[in-house]
Amino acid sequence: MNLARKSGGKYEYIEVFLPPKGAGPPLHYHRKFEETFETVDGELKILLANEEKILPPSESFTVKKEEHHAFLNASDKHPVTFRVKLTPANNFETSMRIIYGLAADGEIDEKKGTLKNPMHTALALDMQDTRLVHVPKFIQKFMLDRLAKKAKRKGIDQQLIKKYVK
Repeated sequence: MNLARKSGGKYEYIEVFLPPKGAGPPLHYHRKFEETFETVDGELKILLANEEKILPPSESFTVKKEEHHAFLNASDKHPVTFRVKLTPANNFETSMRIIYGLAADGEIDEKKGTLKNPMHTALALDMQDTRLVHVPKFIQKFMLDRLAKKAKRKGIDQQLIKKYVK
Protein backbone atom coordinates (compact mmCIF):
# COMPACT_ATOMS: atom_id res chain seq x y z
CA MET A 1 0.00 0.00 0.00
CA ASN A 2 1.39 3.42 -0.85
CA LEU A 3 1.68 6.28 1.63
CA ALA A 4 -0.99 8.38 -0.07
CA ARG A 5 -3.58 5.70 0.70
CA LYS A 6 -2.18 5.07 4.18
CA SER A 7 -2.41 8.77 5.02
CA GLY A 8 -5.98 9.04 3.72
CA GLY A 9 -4.75 11.36 0.97
CA LYS A 10 -3.23 13.85 3.40
CA TYR A 11 0.27 13.44 1.98
CA GLU A 12 2.61 11.22 0.02
CA TYR A 13 6.38 10.89 -0.10
CA ILE A 14 8.71 10.23 -2.97
CA GLU A 15 12.45 9.69 -2.78
CA VAL A 16 14.64 11.04 -5.55
CA PHE A 17 18.26 10.29 -6.47
CA LEU A 18 20.17 12.68 -8.72
CA PRO A 19 23.68 11.92 -9.97
CA PRO A 20 26.42 14.57 -9.92
CA LYS A 21 25.31 17.58 -12.03
CA GLY A 22 21.85 15.97 -12.22
CA ALA A 23 18.83 18.20 -12.66
CA GLY A 24 15.13 17.71 -12.12
CA PRO A 25 12.40 19.32 -14.21
CA PRO A 26 12.58 22.90 -15.50
CA LEU A 27 11.07 25.80 -13.54
CA HIS A 28 7.49 24.77 -12.72
CA TYR A 29 4.71 25.00 -10.15
CA HIS A 30 1.79 23.03 -8.76
CA ARG A 31 -1.70 24.40 -8.13
CA LYS A 32 -3.02 21.72 -5.76
CA PHE A 33 -0.24 20.85 -3.32
CA GLU A 34 2.91 22.06 -1.59
CA GLU A 35 6.21 20.20 -1.54
CA THR A 36 8.59 19.85 1.37
CA PHE A 37 12.08 18.86 0.22
CA GLU A 38 14.41 17.14 2.72
CA THR A 39 17.95 16.16 1.81
CA VAL A 40 19.00 12.67 2.90
CA ASP A 41 22.53 12.59 1.48
CA GLY A 42 24.48 15.16 -0.52
CA GLU A 43 23.33 18.71 -1.22
CA LEU A 44 20.17 19.73 -3.03
CA LYS A 45 19.81 23.09 -4.75
CA ILE A 46 16.31 24.51 -4.98
CA LEU A 47 15.79 27.32 -7.45
CA LEU A 48 12.96 29.73 -6.75
CA ALA A 49 11.81 32.69 -8.83
CA ASN A 50 14.24 35.10 -7.14
CA GLU A 51 16.57 33.02 -5.00
CA GLU A 52 18.44 29.75 -4.51
CA LYS A 53 18.48 27.48 -1.46
CA ILE A 54 21.16 24.86 -0.78
CA LEU A 55 19.91 22.09 1.50
CA PRO A 56 22.56 19.96 3.24
CA PRO A 57 21.57 16.60 4.78
CA SER A 58 18.66 16.67 7.25
CA GLU A 59 17.55 20.17 6.25
CA SER A 60 14.20 20.81 4.67
CA PHE A 61 12.42 23.55 2.75
CA THR A 62 8.77 23.90 1.75
CA VAL A 63 7.67 25.20 -1.62
CA LYS A 64 4.12 26.57 -1.41
CA LYS A 65 1.35 26.03 -3.95
CA GLU A 66 1.83 28.11 -7.11
CA GLU A 67 5.45 28.94 -6.17
CA HIS A 68 7.79 28.66 -9.15
CA HIS A 69 10.63 26.24 -8.45
CA ALA A 70 13.12 23.75 -9.85
CA PHE A 71 15.73 21.53 -8.22
CA LEU A 72 19.10 20.06 -9.04
CA ASN A 73 22.11 18.43 -7.50
CA ALA A 74 24.28 21.18 -5.99
CA SER A 75 27.42 19.08 -6.58
CA ASP A 76 29.26 18.16 -9.73
CA LYS A 77 31.13 15.38 -7.85
CA HIS A 78 28.64 13.68 -5.49
CA PRO A 79 25.08 12.37 -5.92
CA VAL A 80 22.16 13.72 -3.89
CA THR A 81 19.28 11.76 -2.41
CA PHE A 82 16.26 13.65 -1.11
CA ARG A 83 12.66 13.11 -0.11
CA VAL A 84 9.70 15.18 -1.14
CA LYS A 85 6.52 15.27 0.93
CA LEU A 86 3.52 16.34 -1.14
CA THR A 87 0.64 17.78 0.87
CA PRO A 88 -2.05 16.77 0.05
CA ALA A 89 -1.29 13.60 -1.92
CA ASN A 90 -1.73 14.01 -5.66
CA ASN A 91 -1.04 10.87 -7.80
CA PHE A 92 2.61 11.87 -7.95
CA GLU A 93 3.88 8.40 -7.09
CA THR A 94 1.69 6.90 -9.81
CA SER A 95 2.99 9.36 -12.40
CA MET A 96 6.61 8.73 -11.43
CA ARG A 97 6.18 4.95 -11.68
CA ILE A 98 4.73 5.44 -15.16
CA ILE A 99 7.55 7.79 -16.24
CA TYR A 100 10.27 5.44 -14.95
CA GLY A 101 8.52 2.47 -16.59
CA LEU A 102 8.31 4.28 -19.92
CA ALA A 103 11.97 5.27 -19.61
CA ALA A 104 12.96 1.65 -18.94
CA ASP A 105 11.03 0.66 -22.06
CA GLY A 106 12.98 3.17 -24.19
CA GLU A 107 10.14 5.67 -24.48
CA ILE A 108 12.35 8.68 -23.67
CA ASP A 109 13.81 10.92 -26.37
CA GLU A 110 17.46 10.86 -25.28
CA LYS A 111 18.33 14.15 -26.98
CA LYS A 112 15.43 16.11 -25.50
CA GLY A 113 15.13 14.18 -22.23
CA THR A 114 11.36 14.01 -22.69
CA LEU A 115 8.80 11.29 -23.24
CA LYS A 116 8.44 10.38 -26.91
CA ASN A 117 4.64 10.23 -26.88
CA PRO A 118 2.95 13.64 -26.36
CA MET A 119 -0.09 11.96 -24.79
CA HIS A 120 2.14 10.34 -22.18
CA THR A 121 3.72 13.72 -21.45
CA ALA A 122 0.31 15.38 -21.11
CA LEU A 123 -0.93 12.61 -18.79
CA ALA A 124 2.18 12.76 -16.58
CA LEU A 125 1.96 16.55 -16.23
CA ASP A 126 -1.76 16.27 -15.49
CA MET A 127 -1.26 13.56 -12.84
CA GLN A 128 1.44 15.67 -11.20
CA ASP A 129 -0.54 18.91 -11.43
CA THR A 130 2.61 20.37 -12.96
CA ARG A 131 2.64 23.61 -14.91
CA LEU A 132 5.81 24.67 -16.72
CA VAL A 133 6.74 28.31 -16.17
CA HIS A 134 8.31 28.88 -19.59
CA VAL A 135 5.46 27.35 -21.60
CA PRO A 136 2.66 29.85 -22.23
CA LYS A 137 -0.44 29.14 -20.15
CA PHE A 138 -2.71 29.03 -23.20
CA ILE A 139 -0.58 26.25 -24.71
CA GLN A 140 -0.73 24.26 -21.48
CA LYS A 141 -4.45 24.84 -21.08
CA PHE A 142 -5.58 24.27 -24.62
CA MET A 143 -3.02 21.75 -25.84
CA LEU A 144 -1.67 19.74 -22.90
CA ASP A 145 -4.93 19.69 -20.92
CA ARG A 146 -6.92 18.68 -24.01
CA LEU A 147 -4.36 16.05 -24.92
CA ALA A 148 -4.54 14.61 -21.38
CA LYS A 149 -8.35 14.50 -21.57
CA LYS A 150 -8.20 12.77 -24.94
CA ALA A 151 -5.72 10.20 -23.58
CA LYS A 152 -8.04 9.54 -20.63
CA ARG A 153 -11.04 9.09 -22.94
CA LYS A 154 -9.00 6.52 -24.90
CA GLY A 155 -8.08 4.74 -21.65
CA ILE A 156 -4.35 5.32 -22.10
CA ASP A 157 -3.97 6.42 -18.48
CA GLN A 158 -5.46 3.13 -17.25
CA GLN A 159 -3.28 1.12 -19.65
CA LEU A 160 -0.15 2.83 -18.28
CA ILE A 161 -1.27 2.34 -14.67
CA LYS A 162 -1.96 -1.36 -15.33
CA LYS A 163 1.44 -1.82 -16.95
CA TYR A 164 3.70 0.23 -14.67
CA VAL A 165 2.02 0.70 -11.29
CA LYS A 166 2.29 -2.41 -9.19
